Amino acid sequence: MHGLETFEDVDEWLAPMGYDAFWDAIIPLGLYGADDRAHCDHTLATGIADMETVMTVIKMFAREALVRQFDLPFRCDLVTKPELTVIA
Repeated sequence: MHGLETFEDVDEWLAPMGYDAFWDAIIPLGLYGADDRAHCDHTLATGIADMETVMTVIKMFAREALVRQFDLPFRCDLVTKPELTVIA
């Protein structure tokens, strides 16, 4: 999915997304629904929270859900195998 193989990949995927792009990408994944977007829209419209706060929170929850759903490791946890060569 979207080439997400690590925790950091999820962060990098979410980071540049604006509000509308976030919802367009996330709702089809089932992490959030239309009711969640309506709640965030209301929160912004009534001034309960500003856009930066809302984006920080919804991206944080989406990141955690994706990492958990796909059991994604941190990049530093990936084990690389050394290249072995035969010396004659």
